[in-house]
Amino acid sequence: MSVGIIGLGIMGTAYADNLLRAGVAVSGFDPDTAARDRLVERGGVAHDALDVWLTECDLVILSIASTKALAIVAEKLGEVVKPGQIVMETGTFAMEDKLAARDAVQKSGAILLDTPVSGTGAQAAKADLVIMASGPSDAIAAARPFMAHLCHTVIDAGPFGAGSKLKYVANHAVALHNCAAAEVLHYADALGLDRDTVYQMLSKGAGQSRMLDLRMPLMMSGAYVPATAHMAMFEKDLAIIHADIREHDVTTPMFDAVLGMYDQAWTLLPKDHDTAAVFEVYRDADKNV
Repeated sequence: MSVGIIGLGIMGTAYADNLLRAGVAVSGFDPDTAARDRLVERGGVAHDALDVWLTECDLVILSIASTKALAIVAEKLGEVVKPGQIVMETGTFAMEDKLAARDAVQKSGAILLDTPVSGTGAQAAKADLVIMASGPSDAIAAARPFMAHLCHTVIDAGPFGAGSKLKYVANHAVALHNCAAAEVLHYADALGLDRDTVYQMLSKGAGQSRMLDLRMPLMMSGAYVPATAHMAMFEKDLAIIHADIREHDVTTPMFDAVLGMYDQAWTLLPKDHDTAAVFEVYRDADKNV
């Protein structure tokens, strides 16, 4: 059993680690030499090009950050992989880009599944993700044993693209809950409350959310680097969601307000900071009152 991973950043490396721990052979590619070296150190096999080695993989997983890179990789896969081979695309992209990638991969007769994930890099490292799989049900079933090593839940979302639609909804909720945690902590600070006590109360009470549990400790400590989800990545994701909301003419006043907070964060903060750093926007606003 072998899996090929294209893209060995935070998420791709987490996928590789979990598969290797499960006894699955992992081969991978990344343009970054250091990323390839990390895979070798973990027991995987690194390649410096997308070529015939991919045909030997039982499953190929794409963990790619940019739209441009997705298009390039999809075109190459359409030339290399075998008919019937299954490829999982795990990123967050606009629907038109997902569909273009599917069409490019299918030129070889392979099958591209739309399988975005919900969860941070820290969650990925512990296989604490939700995979929203969409595409042919038989291909999802074939990939499911591998997905089981990467997540706690696989949702069969339906036809290709339904997984991305679920991811848009998931990240919409993440954005709101992240800012809610930041605002609540900011209010608690103004009241002079002990942060640890506030966190203990919120994480056990009716105001609990998964984002509060994951991100409020980072806000409390100011430990925004290394990021589990980068500001730059979230800027891309929220731009995609915002465009989709406009396309469907949906009223989203809470999202609009949250997007304004992130607009300030992207201006104020380094792009390599964790998205929890939106908390600093609240603190900065008070300094300028």
